[in-house]
Amino acid sequence: MGKNLDTYNAYYKAANADRSSSSIEAVEKYYSDDFQSFDIDGNVQMNKESYMGFVKLLYASLPDIKAVLSDVHEEGDSVIVRSHFEGTHSGDLDLSAMGMGVIPASGKKVNWPEARTEWKFTGDQIASIRAMDDAGGVGPFLAALGVNPPAA
Repeated sequence: MGKNLDTYNAYYKAANADRSSSSIEAVEKYYSDDFQSFDIDGNVQMNKESYMGFVKLLYASLPDIKAVLSDVHEEGDSVIVRSHFEGTHSGDLDLSAMGMGVIPASGKKVNWPEARTEWKFTGDQIASIRAMDDAGGVGPFLAALGVNPPAA
C-alpha cells in the first residue's frame, strides 16, 4: 500500500468511527486548509469550510448516512474511490444558504448512484476530491433527494 492510500484509509476509518462528530473531526484533521472539491468539469464546488458545513447539513437530515465503498485503489499519486451513499431522509435539509430553502424530511431511504472520485494529496492531507463521472458531485447527490440545484 502507498502513503496516499494509507492516508485515505485512515481518514475513512476516522470519519466512520462515531458518525457525524467523527466525520467533522476527520475532515478537520485530514483535509488540507486549501482543500477543494471539483465537479466533473473541474469547477470548484466547495472549500474545506463549505465542505464541513455540507457534511453537517447531511448528518442533520440523514443521520444514518454512510459511504459504501466498492473499490479503492491507487493510480499514480491519486486514490480512486468507487462508492455510493445511502441514508434515510429523516430530518429537514436546510439549503437556505444555497437559495433553495428547507427540504422537509421525507422518511425515504435514499441510495445514491455509484460514483468514482479522484482524491489528491499534499503530504499526509487530502488536497482535493474530483468527480470522475456524472454521478459524482453535489448536483447529482442533491438530485437523488429530488432537489434540483439552482443554475450556475
